[in-house]
Amino acid sequence: MTYSVYLPVFTYVNFYPNQRFMKTLLAYLELARPLNGIIAFISAWLGGMFASQGQMADIVNIQLLLVSIAALVLLSAGNAINDYYDYEIDQVNRPRRPLPSGRIRRRDALIFAILLIIIGIWLGTLINRNATAFAILVSIALVSYAFWLKRMPLIGNLVVSGLTGVTFVAGGVAIDSVQATLIPATFAFLFTTAREIVKDLEDTEGDLKNDVKTLAILNPQLAVKIAIGFMASVILFSPIPYLFGWYSWHYLVVVVLGVDLVLVGLAVRLWRDASKENCTRIQRWMKWDIFVGLGAIYLGTFL
Repeated sequence: MTYSVYLPVFTYVNFYPNQRFMKTLLAYLELARPLNGIIAFISAWLGGMFASQGQMADIVNIQLLLVSIAALVLLSAGNAINDYYDYEIDQVNRPRRPLPSGRIRRRDALIFAILLIIIGIWLGTLINRNATAFAILVSIALVSYAFWLKRMPLIGNLVVSGLTGVTFVAGGVAIDSVQATLIPATFAFLFTTAREIVKDLEDTEGDLKNDVKTLAILNPQLAVKIAIGFMASVILFSPIPYLFGWYSWHYLVVVVLGVDLVLVGLAVRLWRDASKENCTRIQRWMKWDIFVGLGAIYLGTFL
């Protein structure tokens, strides 16, 4: 009888700290945005594969693996710094995130970001001098974006897009060949710029309360037009690699059906309704659709 009464208490006392640790760990994972980190890892790795034309030796290249991990780590650092600086904004726009919900203290998020930046740069030193310089420049850009550039209309969007594009170039840097990474980098730049502007349209409520002057606030109609313009630029750019013989017909089929047609539908939807709820759906569609674009480039390169 005594055993059955005290067993639940014993179990709670022994396992409660572990449960608290797991909740904290999950909060830090959420702060780092693992899906975005995985995209960065894949992008850098694919950049190296594109640069080497898929040579088997580079699939298991330790330098390419290290630069892919560095991309994941530095992007995670950027997300943490961004949430640190956007604490007040996220209390309105995204109150369930780790910082505004109280699951992680702001100071701890900043420490976490600094540690990740140190790790990212250290990984660069294990690759080569160019990779080290690359990691340092990316870290400076991430910090500058969070504390300064993000508040500049359109400039902040272009910085994020540029960082997304150079992730592919980083893979080429790891194996000392960047030429073949320029097409996916351009594709990512155009695609991400459109999505970033849509995200600004989604976040106008919190940005207004915190006096953030994004293009979506200064001129929402112009922001919609520019976002659609960048969507159109992706569509116009997409057949060029096939027409010049750089990618096979497999790329063209997948990119037209899986990317271009989706963007046409999203552009029409954005033009008709630029409300917060609709922009949330549109930018989520775009987030997943980038995987289709990467798949198209992969097929076009290696088939």
